[in-house]
Amino acid sequence: MKSNYETLGKYINLVDERNSDDKFETVLGINIDKYYMPSVANTIGTDLSKYKVVRKNRFACNPMHVGRDERLPVALFLNEVPGIVSPAYFTFDISDKNKLNPEYLMMWFRRKEFDRVCWLKTDGSVRGGLSWDDLCRMDIQIPSIEEQNEIVKAYNVVKDRIQLKKQINSR
Repeated sequence: MKSNYETLGKYINLVDERNSDDKFETVLGINIDKYYMPSVANTIGTDLSKYKVVRKNRFACNPMHVGRDERLPVALFLNEVPGIVSPAYFTFDISDKNKLNPEYLMMWFRRKEFDRVCWLKTDGSVRGGLSWDDLCRMDIQIPSIEEQNEIVKAYNVVKDRIQLKKQINSR
């Protein structure tokens, strides 16, 4: 194993904040491209107080479809106004943002190699799920926080330029 790889579980904490007072109504899902989207589930008559709250810089993942989709639906919530996700999802935070940048971690989650490893670790269920413990045991590369911040900054510059070019081309 490379020396700058560490176990993900050292850096993340499971969060189980429920919508117990029914304060939030925006029900979200996660698509296979690893972005939040409005939920397509029929929630009429559903008790939304059992749903989990996602706040800014909190992750959520749907561990149940890894075997089927061959990727882990996971996303970083960036909005200021919280939303809610299925109680079947894992929701988690980074324990120390001075050691791991949330956007850097999300970039790591978007790597094809990460999804391949997740798929290899799926259980024997029909859908091929991934356990919280298996996610925590995964190794990820953790450079210094300064290097992570530079990587995120460079990535965002390129992403913004691509988006601008698409806008220009669509005119």
